[in-house]
Amino acid sequence: MIAHLKLDDRLSVLRSQDRLRNWRSLNDERLCIICKRKFNGRQIEIRRLRNHKYELHCPTEGCNSSPHLWIYPATPLVSYALELDWWRLAGQKHRTSGSEPGAGGQRV
Repeated sequence: MIAHLKLDDRLSVLRSQDRLRNWRSLNDERLCIICKRKFNGRQIEIRRLRNHKYELHCPTEGCNSSPHLWIYPATPLVSYALELDWWRLAGQKHRTSGSEPGAGGQRV
């Protein structure tokens, strides 16, 4: 069942159920890595379970992701960061680490 909570209660639920990221206010934003939607704490779907616990879900219709699949909007995805690093390394001259004279390594 979708829970309709007061704003203070909503923030408390977000803080208790999202153990991976901090919520300072309901205006804090997250990005769902499944559907790529950016949303804030006011938009998150909060479901109340029978045992009086809560579940958080992405507000996008058809996307059932939960907090472990949300990131801060300014955080690059690991795959994107690795791709950028790969291109940076590919642009450098190829050197065999430690085998060139003056590179500070020793030949074995």
